Amino acid sequence: MIKFFRKIRQNLLSEGKTTKYLKYAFGEIILVVIGILIALQINNWNEDRKIRNAEIEILQNLKTELNFNLEELNKIHRQHRSEFEDGISILQLFGKDVSHVSELKLDSLISNAFSGYSFEAKDGYIKSLIASNKIDYLQNPELKSFISSFESMVLDANQEDGYVRRLLNERFWPATDGKLSALNGISTSERYQEFPKGTYSSDYEWFFNNREMEDLTANIFSWKKENVMDEQTLIDNIKRMIQIIDIELKDK
Repeated sequence: MIKFFRKIRQNLLSEGKTTKYLKYAFGEIILVVIGILIALQINNWNEDRKIRNAEIEILQNLKTELNFNLEELNKIHRQHRSEFEDGISILQLFGKDVSHVSELKLDSLISNAFSGYSFEAKDGYIKSLIASNKIDYLQNPELKSFISSFESMVLDANQEDGYVRRLLNERFWPATDGKLSALNGISTSERYQEFPKGTYSSDYEWFFNNREMEDLTANIFSWKKENVMDEQTLIDNIKRMIQIIDIELKDK
């Protein structure tokens, strides 16, 4: 093709048709430029297609990981709400005569309210996405911002749970050892049905008339309330991100 164009130019020059030669040469330059632009456009289309395909795969993997975390977080959140509700019931018994409340009921309240379940996020894909800079493939700014801050959001949601654990491990359980039967409380749970009953009954008269226990319990469940609220915020945010992902996948 190049030889063909060159021959035409040579013929025009040999025939002294300078004006036609210049017009032809100009037209040839235009054709070359158009060809280059078309090639660049095709290349851009191919790159855009690769990016779109990569984004679709990323969105699908994100949805899988977020759905898993949402399911696990919902389980823990239900447990923490149950703990908080039982904690309020316990707080209402301080300074009261608890002799009319069955020991089994009190054992169950104490065991559930002061249990220590925590949410542990599975965010391996999210971390790898950030580390590889492939997060830049995400077109939705709200989703991109959420994924970038997912780890810190989980930390925020779990922060109060850490405070509760420290109060339980460093103050509550040491103070109640030998006074509240751990075995009697544990054995009320379906999860630990194989555990035997304890060798002694809990001293609930001591517990519900102890100012230190009242204050300590109040502090524990004030933190648990904050924990429950922060978990709900994280749940709502994850649901929002899954909703955005569904919309993005639908539009691809």
